[in-house]
Amino acid sequence: MSSGLLTSAVGSLELRSPLLTGSGTFGHDPAAALRFLGPEDLGAHVLKTVTPRPRTGNPPPRLVETPAGLLNSIGLENRGLAWFLEEVAPQHREAPWPVVGNAGGESVEEFVEVVAAFGAEPALAAIEINLSCPNVQGGALPFSTSPEAVGEVVAACRAATDKPLWAKLSPNVTRIAPLARAAEEAGADALTVCNTLLGLVVDWRRRRPALGQGMGGLSGPAIRPVALRLVWECRQAVGLPIVASGGVSSAEDVLQFLVAGASAVQVGSYCFRRPDGIRRIAGDLRRLLAEEGCRVRELVGSLRWPGGGAAGGGEG
Repeated sequence: MSSGLLTSAVGSLELRSPLLTGSGTFGHDPAAALRFLGPEDLGAHVLKTVTPRPRTGNPPPRLVETPAGLLNSIGLENRGLAWFLEEVAPQHREAPWPVVGNAGGESVEEFVEVVAAFGAEPALAAIEINLSCPNVQGGALPFSTSPEAVGEVVAACRAATDKPLWAKLSPNVTRIAPLARAAEEAGADALTVCNTLLGLVVDWRRRRPALGQGMGGLSGPAIRPVALRLVWECRQAVGLPIVASGGVSSAEDVLQFLVAGASAVQVGSYCFRRPDGIRRIAGDLRRLLAEEGCRVRELVGSLRWPGGGAAGGGEG
């Protein structure tokens, strides 16, 4: 029963495991992932966001711990597209797992520029479009909250590449279903649900925010129930594969997301505490699945809602 227990797929992208790195968790360096993660445990390496030109990111402090979570305000710091293509991408061409590029921008044209370049790069098996970073434009990145803007960006990126496109959505919205449908209608191949929750920590003695930017993105176990609810709502709204992201730190967490409708699950903040966390979770997943006599693919979307109806709350 152990053979094929973990295999899954996100659209046309076949995965040996449903476990993916969260974007930025292992940066752009393949050596970091190779040191801690086994090819049989990791489904795909999702890289840190790349923007057309270098970004210095937000002012420090950029990280602050909270109960059951971590607030960050990195601000998409990176060395830009040219550096990525010249220095980083060649290092991933012989990776033992699929590599997913993460494209960022502050305009439709910037997204298209990165996606088109990623589409021509043989190292990348898929492209995740980061529509939802809460640390850009003071948390007001417009692509994360407007179905019309989501549709415009995804459609333009769809025209720029034939590679699988994953639209990464924001939890910082009243209703996520319209955004999911807009991404599907515009040609996305999958959804990543979700990014960090916008939050604030205050240094009351200094009467100032603890982060240099003010607000930041909350990740870690505290957001898992919210992310799980959003995955379920997106599963009811669209037929696209879903890549879950939000607070995973155990095999039990992963299995909850799979049952709620995710085909794969990104592990992010947990890897800062345990760089070998994905390897540990994969081992526990194999054990639990063997005990239950089932495989990952059999669990995806198998949640039975009370009363047999749709989720409460009316996402429509």
